[in-house]
Amino acid sequence: MQFRLLAVFMLFFMVSCSSKKKIVADLNIPNIKYSKLVKEYKVNSFKEADFNTVKIDAKMSYKIGNSSQKLGLNFRIAKGEKIWISGDFLGIPVVKMLIEKDSVHYYNKFDKTYFDGSFDFIKQLVGVDISYEVLEKLLVGDLVLDVEENRFKVQIVDNAYFIYDSSDVDYYLESAIYPSNFKTKFQRIEKIYTGAKFETYYKNYQEVDGFEFPKEFNFKGKNKGGEFIISIKYDDVKFNENLSFPYKVPKDCDKPVILKPKENSESNE
Repeated sequence: MQFRLLAVFMLFFMVSCSSKKKIVADLNIPNIKYSKLVKEYKVNSFKEADFNTVKIDAKMSYKIGNSSQKLGLNFRIAKGEKIWISGDFLGIPVVKMLIEKDSVHYYNKFDKTYFDGSFDFIKQLVGVDISYEVLEKLLVGDLVLDVEENRFKVQIVDNAYFIYDSSDVDYYLESAIYPSNFKTKFQRIEKIYTGAKFETYYKNYQEVDGFEFPKEFNFKGKNKGGEFIISIKYDDVKFNENLSFPYKVPKDCDKPVILKPKENSESNE
């Protein structure tokens, strides 16, 4: 069961709950217009970078309730197309996951299960409007919110440029950008009516081929599955390599995981 959590951790934190950050103004950071902030952010974003693929060796630790574990991870990302993840325990590969724009596939050698499903199905499962683009942005440190929209406001909070929007009737969005490199510091989305929310925090970045890429980041939250903390550290990052994305369910993984969509309570009213 613990290894299955690895395979779905990116979906799991999308409905997490976390406490709001205490707002503390910092007068040492110069004020900036929102249009200028957006321009600087975009120049330094992964989306605008001249990279087509990313290969990452990483470590992950997680704590869910009283259960904790450390795993090795390998990521392969074809920008805007697919994400491949392989997880190992004590050096033995146990989980593999392939995420494409309209589908998610994984198998788990530990409990001999496998899963194949569409993104529409996952949206119903997690209860928020999740997409491939959102997952990729979280892994490469780009903002989830659409900075091109002019409804966002900016102020200086906790040594960062704090971007927020409270006008959306469905979601409350907030993010922060480091003033030193205009990279994402944290981002948070809260679904107003259900209270479902998640927070990501990017502790630091590393320079790879002249580009600032995440080094360590955390997901913290709470949902029906319990409280959890997920920490990821990227040890080795390489851009623009020719990558393969092998995926084939082993014969002994013969137990399909059937995920049931959430029932719409309003449909019976």
